[in-house]
Amino acid sequence: MVSKADKELLTRSKMFTTANFEQVTEMLEWAGISFGEEEMYKLNKSIKRLAEMSGASEINFKGKIYGTKKDYWVCVGKLPGDEEVSTGQEPRGKGVNEFVYWVTDNLLCDWIQLPDCRPEHLIAGRMIKHVMTGDLNASIDSNPPFPGKERHFLRATLSRIFHATAIVPMGLYEPDEETGDIKMAEEAATLPCEELDKFENWANMMPIILKAGRTTHVKPAGMTDEEADEAMNKLNDEDKTEARLRTIAEHEKMPVEIDSWTARICGDVQQYN
Repeated sequence: MVSKADKELLTRSKMFTTANFEQVTEMLEWAGISFGEEEMYKLNKSIKRLAEMSGASEINFKGKIYGTKKDYWVCVGKLPGDEEVSTGQEPRGKGVNEFVYWVTDNLLCDWIQLPDCRPEHLIAGRMIKHVMTGDLNASIDSNPPFPGKERHFLRATLSRIFHATAIVPMGLYEPDEETGDIKMAEEAATLPCEELDKFENWANMMPIILKAGRTTHVKPAGMTDEEADEAMNKLNDEDKTEARLRTIAEHEKMPVEIDSWTARICGDVQQYN
């Protein structure tokens, strides 16, 4: 059953962007990932309904997190946010909260929007291991204690995954000198297929998450300008960031000196004019 309010939202004329789901499904299958034709059909319809209900300007499927009781389907998108945020927390649309995440354990039910990410959740989440249960209200039994429920741990984990693994072809984006963000390159280079399996031809799309649980440091309050500048320099030295569009070839290797990434080219590699 769909409520009257839901029907009004579903029939409201609203523009949003989302990926071509047939192409996404095909690429996932090339990578050896498939949830089955029926599940993918339901997922496609469910995401379109979420886009209408949430008011997101763009929304895409991000993956599936397996739990001991239930599994989480995960979507990510963009929503406007409140100007007021907790101390130290990056505002909606910036840093670790640039995107909003939704999850559901049943594609025939509603999606649940996860809370915006807080620094303490990222800091504590890096120090513990927790197997998801599929219950967003589940307590986290860990040492050191985690300051939240499974929904907060899940949200922090998704930020860590996305910021570390969202990559784009080198040269597709470039820094925006006015905003400091990134934008589509005016003259983006097109790489041939035989070059796409080289790590130096791929770049990180998202900024790294600092040890402080943010992507940027906060200027200390209650100090003179000179003291604040000195404190910021110390923070930048002790908790260094990296260039946003750095190549994945620069990523630290695994403990046994194995590359952090593997690459293979699937499908038709013929070059067409």
